[in-house]
Amino acid sequence: MRPQDPAAARRPPRNADPARTSAFAGMALPPQPQPGPRRPPPRPNKPWTEPEHVVVDGRNVQRAMERGAALGAVPTASLVARLRSAFPPPTQVELVLDGHRAGGPGGKVAPGFSVTFSRERTADAVIADRTFDALRELGPADAWSVLVISDDREVQDQARRNGCRAEGTVWLMDRWARAGAAPALGNRPALGNRPAR
Repeated sequence: MRPQDPAAARRPPRNADPARTSAFAGMALPPQPQPGPRRPPPRPNKPWTEPEHVVVDGRNVQRAMERGAALGAVPTASLVARLRSAFPPPTQVELVLDGHRAGGPGGKVAPGFSVTFSRERTADAVIADRTFDALRELGPADAWSVLVISDDREVQDQARRNGCRAEGTVWLMDRWARAGAAPALGNRPALGNRPAR
C-alpha cells in the first residue's frame, strides 16, 4: 500500500464550497443562483376531455394540408370552415397566422372563433403568449383545458411547459374525419381577456 501524500491531505476536496476553504476565506462571493419558478409537468396520462380553448398554428396546419398540392391550395377561409366543423361552439377557437392580414378572414369571424395575425411578431410567439396566459389566468390544473395544434416541436414543448395540451396535424385530420362525434363541454372567454388571479 502506497503511503498517503501529505500535500494531498492538505488539499481541499474537489467541488468543495470555496467559501469554506482557507484560500477564499473572507472574500465576497457572488450569491448562489436560485432555482426559477416551477412549471407544471406535462400530463400525458390525464384522461381526455374536450378542450375549452383551441389555439391553432395556422400556417403550420395549412402547409401540412397542402402536402402534395400547390402552395396556397388551402386558403384561410377553407381552413376556418374546417376548424369550425371540428370544434363547434361552445369551444373557443383562435387561428393564429404569421404576418399581416392581406384579404381573407380576420378578427372575430363567428361565435367562439377568431383569426389573429401576428403582425411584426411570429405566430409561435403569439401562441406562446396564449399558453402563458392560460397558466397565469387558469392555474396549473385548468390550463389543461387549452389545446394547441401544431407540428412544430418547439411550439408543442412550450405549450406543455405551461400546462396546456398539444397535438399535431395528424390528430387534427383524424378529428376532421369524425367531426361532431365528441361533445364540446364548457365555455370560457378568450385567453388574455380574463383578470389575473
